[in-house]
Amino acid sequence: MNLKRTALVLILGAASFGAMTATASAQPVQQPAKQEVLARVHHQRQEIRTAERRGQISPMKAHRLLAADRHVAREARMHGRLTRVEHRRLNREENRIHRHIQS
Repeated sequence: MNLKRTALVLILGAASFGAMTATASAQPVQQPAKQEVLARVHHQRQEIRTAERRGQISPMKAHRLLAADRHVAREARMHGRLTRVEHRRLNREENRIHRHIQS
């Protein structure tokens, strides 16, 4: 009886360990292009908030720029893997947003 219980515990432990490692490997790994776009979005959000606090841009302009930044981040997250064309397009949109922060 004791041998059966020990064997059952070991089998269940091994099965749960296998399930945990399968779950851990199923986590999405972000590609460098996606990471770059999302890091840039984060940095520009900080720039927008700083410019608004300093009075360089109006609160309404800051709101519009933050909304545009959210749109870029949503598109980057929506795609599983960014193609070269998508990466360039998102960077172009970020460039346009950045120009509006400066002006």
